[in-house]
Amino acid sequence: MQKLKLKAFIIIALLTCRMSNAQNTQHFGLFPTIDHSGTLSNKFDYSLYYFGEFNLINSTNEKPNFFVFYSEQALTYKVNPHLSFTGSYVYERQHPTENNYRNENRIYLQATYKYNLNRTTLKHRIRLDERFIQDRLANKSPLTSRVRYLFGISTPLQKQSDKIYLSAYNEFFFNTFKSANAIYAENWAYAGVGYNFNKSNTLEVGILHTFWVGNQTDLTKFFYLQLSWISHIDWRKKQTK
Repeated sequence: MQKLKLKAFIIIALLTCRMSNAQNTQHFGLFPTIDHSGTLSNKFDYSLYYFGEFNLINSTNEKPNFFVFYSEQALTYKVNPHLSFTGSYVYERQHPTENNYRNENRIYLQATYKYNLNRTTLKHRIRLDERFIQDRLANKSPLTSRVRYLFGISTPLQKQSDKIYLSAYNEFFFNTFKSANAIYAENWAYAGVGYNFNKSNTLEVGILHTFWVGNQTDLTKFFYLQLSWISHIDWRKKQTK
């Protein structure tokens, strides 16, 4: 099992080290996150996910900026303990405090499959994004789409306790519309450590590395310290009191 954990972590790390001949721009900053979910019934969950991207240091001497505000509201149907389907509405705003802001409205559908190997949880997720990205010059928001695939692991770091755990994932982004600059256009890789205060509240700290492909060779890379507050409420229990 230890070998499986190590191999999975190494694979996720190596997936970020590609396209070495590209022209790179690098940014470093903070990625605060609120990740809340709730159980409504035996079959339905909801989730609320919010984050901000703050670029503080970069390789082009640009001033620090609030780069992205992201909000997601989702409803999940659980087929069984392993398989679930989710639908969501997303609002994203680039440069939210600047005059050159850009709005995006998005809906997605996704399927998630989870399973356990001893105390390690493995997750596969595939998502279809339908995006309406604002073009302010043309005063239009054309529809584009992409497919995303995520592989993730979560495993305790202590033999007799689940209080402290390792979490890691890699997510691939593939554009599916004809006018895209690149098919494989984006990648997110993350590794962090979490601490469970109780069944309802968790604090997670990790490193998030993402890149965007501007064309076939140019990359914009982001390295963030991600701080996540993760909470969950089981509303079924509250209703029975």
